Amino acid sequence: MYRLEFSEKVNNDIVCALKYISEVLEAPRAAEDHYNELIKTYNKLKENPFRRSFVQNKFLASKGIRSINIKNYILFYKINEEKNKVLLYRFLYSKRDWINILSNEIE
Repeated sequence: MYRLEFSEKVNNDIVCALKYISEVLEAPRAAEDHYNELIKTYNKLKENPFRRSFVQNKFLASKGIRSINIKNYILFYKINEEKNKVLLYRFLYSKRDWINILSNEIE
């Protein structure tokens, strides 16, 4: 079983996304559904983070970035096999220019 580690950015992304859905879109039920899907995804990643392939961008894939769709958002993560952990990196709206966002952040 893998341990999840949350980056500061992913925590902020999740809080902002759920707040936006709940308050701006005035859809608290939809925000709750997104939250529940996140919890299910966390449990799946703990058991088998390799079930998702690398992202389609060559640069990001070379850095070990994988993704999983959660409704209309994408959760980006990396696996550290040596430490038996999964770093949850970002949670971005799927229509954003996530390739550029991540490419500018990844070392």
